[in-house]
Amino acid sequence: MKITDEEVEKYLIEIFSGSKLVYINNILFLFKQPDNEIKMKADLIYFKAFDRAVSMDILPSKDLEALMEYRHVFSEEDKTKLEKLNNQLKAQEVLLSKTVRIEANQKRIRDIIYKLKEEINDIEYKRISKLSMSAENKALEEKALYLCWCCVFVADEHYNYKRYWNSFSDLLNAPNLDLRNDILIEFLRFKSGIDTTMIRFIARHSLWRIRYVTSQKTSEALFGVPTSQYTNDMLSLSYWSNFYQNIYEMMAKDRPPDSLIEDDEALDAYMKSYYEERNREDASERSKSKISRGRGKLSAFDKEEVIVTGSNELYQDIKYDKPREAQQIKERVDLKKRTRRFR
Repeated sequence: MKITDEEVEKYLIEIFSGSKLVYINNILFLFKQPDNEIKMKADLIYFKAFDRAVSMDILPSKDLEALMEYRHVFSEEDKTKLEKLNNQLKAQEVLLSKTVRIEANQKRIRDIIYKLKEEINDIEYKRISKLSMSAENKALEEKALYLCWCCVFVADEHYNYKRYWNSFSDLLNAPNLDLRNDILIEFLRFKSGIDTTMIRFIARHSLWRIRYVTSQKTSEALFGVPTSQYTNDMLSLSYWSNFYQNIYEMMAKDRPPDSLIEDDEALDAYMKSYYEERNREDASERSKSKISRGRGKLSAFDKEEVIVTGSNELYQDIKYDKPREAQQIKERVDLKKRTRRFR
C-alpha cells in the first residue's frame, strides 16, 4: 500500500480529533466518536430493546443457533468442513512464514490463503445471515440508531454544528428513509474505525513515528487525552505502533527485513513462528534448569545472591566451596609451622 504524505496527515487529523467531515446528498455532515456517557446511554437502549424483542417472541441468538442445529440449517458437515479449512489456513500461514526471501512462493501461498478465507466466509455466512433475525441483532440496530442520532451533526447558516435530528424520535420517524440509511451506513463505517491495513501503514510511517517516539521519550500524552477516552482508532494505532516498535528494537539476527515488515500477512506469519520458537526455547531452558537444580547437594556459591545462615534447616546439607583467599592463608600458616619445626 502506498499513499501520499498528505493522505497520511489527513488520517492522523481524523484520529486526533475523533471526528470526520462527510458529504451525503450534497449536505456536509460532521461525525463524532461517542464519548463514555453516550456509550452508557446506548447500552441502556440496547438492553431495553433486547427485552422488548424477547417479549415479542424473537429468539435470542443462543436459542436461534439451537433451532438452526435442530433443523440442520448449519449441519455437522458444514462444521467439519469449516474446521478443516481453518486448519489448512493455519498450515498455509506457517508455510508463508518460512518463505521470507522467495517472493514467487509467497505469491502462490497468498493466493491459496485468499481462496481459503473466501471459502470460510461463505460457510460462516450461512450461520451469520440467520442470526440477523435474533433479539440481539434487533437490539443492536436500535443502539446503532441512537448512536447515530447523538453523533451526527450538520452546520447551520452560521457554521455552528448542531444535531441533524432534533430528537431520537425524529430519527426513528424520519420521512426520508433512504437518506437516513445512507447517513447510518456512513456513520457506522466511521465508528468502526479506519481499516487495519491503513492503520498499520500509518504506524510505520515517519509522519506518525516521529510523534510516537517523541511521546514515549517525553512521557507526553499520545493523543492529548486520557487513555480512558481513546477512540477505536486511537487504540488500534497505539497497539500497532507498539507492535512495530518492538520489531524495530529486535536484535539484528532476529529482526525481519524491511520488505517483510511492510508486508502485513507475511510479517504476521513470521512473528507467529518467531514467538512460537522462542516459547519452545524458553520451555527447554526452564526444563534444563530444573534438572540441574535437582542434582547433587546445594553449593552456597552456585548463586551469588543465595545466603543461608546457621538457623536455616538446609544449613547442614550445604556443601561449602572453600574460598581461594582462605586456602592461601591456611597454606602460608602451615608453611610457617613446618619451617619452625625444622629449625
